[in-house]
Amino acid sequence: MHKRDTRDIIGGLGLAAIGLFAVIYGQRYEFGDLNRMGPGYFPVALGALLAVLGMLIALPAFFRRGEPIVVAWKTFALVMASIVVFAFTLKVLGVILSTALAVIVASTADNASTWKGRLLTAAGIALITWLVFKLGLGMVLPTWPWSP
Repeated sequence: MHKRDTRDIIGGLGLAAIGLFAVIYGQRYEFGDLNRMGPGYFPVALGALLAVLGMLIALPAFFRRGEPIVVAWKTFALVMASIVVFAFTLKVLGVILSTALAVIVASTADNASTWKGRLLTAAGIALITWLVFKLGLGMVLPTWPWSP
């Protein structure tokens, strides 16, 4: 038996840490007041809210039992590998092929999926990525390996 709900403790403390970071970093900007908000108003206000909500998640978790955290190391490694594959192949293969390759690497973590499903998913996500980043946002990324 485990004494504490470790998932909620880690998650709540993580949210609180991110919120505190936003509050501290937001102090660099002028805060202003409620009528004339400065650029630091929202980061500080939302960071404080996030920190409070994180603590509201973490504090009760210290007093209830929880299940142990089981890390799926194979899934973790494949998802991290897909990010590395995308990063190293983007300029060489272009956005469409590097996205498709990253999706295929990440999808091998799911043993239930078929190769047909993986390839269709990769093609769909690659198309969406191209539509959003190349057409929608106009980012300067090579589309294919032979693109300038």
